[in-house]
Amino acid sequence: AVVSTQSGHYGRDTNYILRSNMVEQQAVSDHEIHIKYEDQEKINQFARYNSKLLEIKDDVASKNKQLQNLVDAEQDVEELELDEDSFPFQLGEVFVEMSADQTKEMIAKYKKKIEDDVVVLKEKAGEHEANMKELKSELYSKFGSAINLEYD
Repeated sequence: AVVSTQSGHYGRDTNYILRSNMVEQQAVSDHEIHIKYEDQEKINQFARYNSKLLEIKDDVASKNKQLQNLVDAEQDVEELELDEDSFPFQLGEVFVEMSADQTKEMIAKYKKKIEDDVVVLKEKAGEHEANMKELKSELYSKFGSAINLEYD
């Protein structure tokens, strides 16, 4: 998509022309749509929300993997509890020897923190999705099928 101005400068009241080639069922047609500055700002805001949403989804996936690792570690501690007196527990870059009970407490503490982080991230994702849905509704009502605002 190419965005250019009619008057050659970017002022607040300047109309923009968006030229896009849309291919449907092997038929190509050019569309010229006039986009006001405010509409372009809404499109940009949608893109920013989409970008943030993708980052949040990646963060949630990473947190879920960390949570699964902690669940696995917890199971390992329970299985080895009778055979071992102490367990190495990594804090930052250092391993600390801890009893089975201390290790379970630390694992529970980290699990709780990660679960809380996931809840916060999911709330943010919900807010972004709601904002995106609102912007999408406004822009589709104005531009119809001439604009594509699909997101994952």
